[in-house]
Amino acid sequence: MEHFRRDKFRLGAPSSTSWTWSEQMSMVKYSQAPITESLLPLDEDNNRLAIECYVSIMRYMGDYGGNNGGGEVEAVYTLLRNCHGSPPLRDELYCQMMKQTTNNSKTAQRGWRLFTILSAYFTCSEELQPYLFKYLESAAYDKRRAYHGTALVTLQNLRKTFKYGGRRNVPSVEEITAITAGRNAKRQIFRLPGGTQRVLNVKGSTVVKDIIEEMCGLLNISRVEEREEFSIYCIVEGDTFTMPLMKEEYVLDVTTELYKNEQVFYLIFCRSVWFFPLKLDSEPYVEVVFNQVAPDYLEGLLLVMPEGTLRQEDVNDISRIAALLHRAAELQQPPALKETKYLLPKPALAARDLKPIQWVGLVGGQWDSVRALSPGQAKARVLDILQSWPLFGSSFFSVRRIVDASLPEEYIMALNKSGVHFLDPVTHEPVSFSPYNEIISTRKVKNEESVLYLDLKFGNLMQQRISRIQTEHAHEISRLIRMYIYIKKGLME
Repeated sequence: MEHFRRDKFRLGAPSSTSWTWSEQMSMVKYSQAPITESLLPLDEDNNRLAIECYVSIMRYMGDYGGNNGGGEVEAVYTLLRNCHGSPPLRDELYCQMMKQTTNNSKTAQRGWRLFTILSAYFTCSEELQPYLFKYLESAAYDKRRAYHGTALVTLQNLRKTFKYGGRRNVPSVEEITAITAGRNAKRQIFRLPGGTQRVLNVKGSTVVKDIIEEMCGLLNISRVEEREEFSIYCIVEGDTFTMPLMKEEYVLDVTTELYKNEQVFYLIFCRSVWFFPLKLDSEPYVEVVFNQVAPDYLEGLLLVMPEGTLRQEDVNDISRIAALLHRAAELQQPPALKETKYLLPKPALAARDLKPIQWVGLVGGQWDSVRALSPGQAKARVLDILQSWPLFGSSFFSVRRIVDASLPEEYIMALNKSGVHFLDPVTHEPVSFSPYNEIISTRKVKNEESVLYLDLKFGNLMQQRISRIQTEHAHEISRLIRMYIYIKKGLME
């Protein structure tokens, strides 16, 4: 760091009589005494804050006035607050951290743990960046150094900070205490469709994308483009609508804020875009996708009933799926009338084509062909049948399309890999369809009564039309349309 020291530290020329070599070197190595001025040239206000930061570092490390519980949180908060309010302080803070972790045989462990927190929050200037990374790499990759493991965590955090922008919220008391005690990860519950749970280790630098990649790894999904189809949703108890977390969001930023507000929440991993084919040879994958698809199927969202009637091919599929669902529940005997009602899509059960007792006979006729299957095989067969249905892999939204301002029309909007479908709300017959290459843009608007609308602009440069829909799901619809366009465009390049 010799070039950076000479350019930026408050050092005189080598011929100056105002300093000695030992005094110069003391400025860039551990000291038990507070500084009286900033290490880098700063204005008066920032110089005062720099001195305050240095004292906070010493307090956290136990070099100033001992260390008592809450002092750690206060010290970290002071550092983050000062650097958030004054970006020029960030280089100063990193220089102070390098100084206090150099030639420190007394409190280096706590210094490096503080380094892991700070490196998850702020970047540094382009000028300091190569020197800071070199310092961290030297400490992290040299296993002879006592704290190379913590230095490696700091290095990883800083790389992510440059990539994702750093943590937004001050860490909780529990997080700071855990890091100080050497625990760099927190166990966090993530729910999957169907109610199963996975407990994953979440670090201070963990972003949503990391969790998605880890979960996809468990499902044997290795293709980067395919992983883009999955999301983490944060369901907050009491909130009517929800949106997936941004992939760049830090997980602990999200959970810390919710815990602070004493809100009950669930982090749910699921598939939100359906472009790539199913992986029916992967049992973990089948389990997740089956549990996500089954509720929509039983609600009747996937079923198209022309003029309110069932086609014979649909009757055959529904009968077989009912038998498979019964077997998927690990049952050994064919379903009775009471059980059969819960194995059929609601519209099929309500249709006049067949009476409940007739459905029992049809389902029972399929039983011998499925009874030998394992529950996992039965679930895979269900998905295999449904993936040929035109509405499979759709996200459904109830919307009001504004054709005439005084006469809004009720529709179900279905978004899938082929495009945007407006469906009859009862029969699910297609009313209109637009492929994604006809969508120019989406725009969310609110009127004076705060009613939310989504404007969909269709067409080309020569001819355009706007379709306005009223929906509380405008943000999610817009996001899904962008995702499908993004994936299709990426595959074409």
